[in-house]
Amino acid sequence: MSAERAIHIAVFALLLAGSWSLSAWASYTYIASDILKIAGITLSWGIILLALYVIFKKLDWDWWNPI
Repeated sequence: MSAERAIHIAVFALLLAGSWSLSAWASYTYIASDILKIAGITLSWGIILLALYVIFKKLDWDWWNPI
């Protein structure tokens, strides 16, 4: 169980890091206004975290709850 939990945490961390890098790069490359950059990153993070939550719920990965 411990190895499975470590794999889930690693997958989650890698997905977050990749999503953060991609959204930050896209916002700073294609958006000129500073306020729109902040809003774009915030909105994309909301969508990314919602998608990750839904995916993990569908996969029945319940690693964030203590056993």
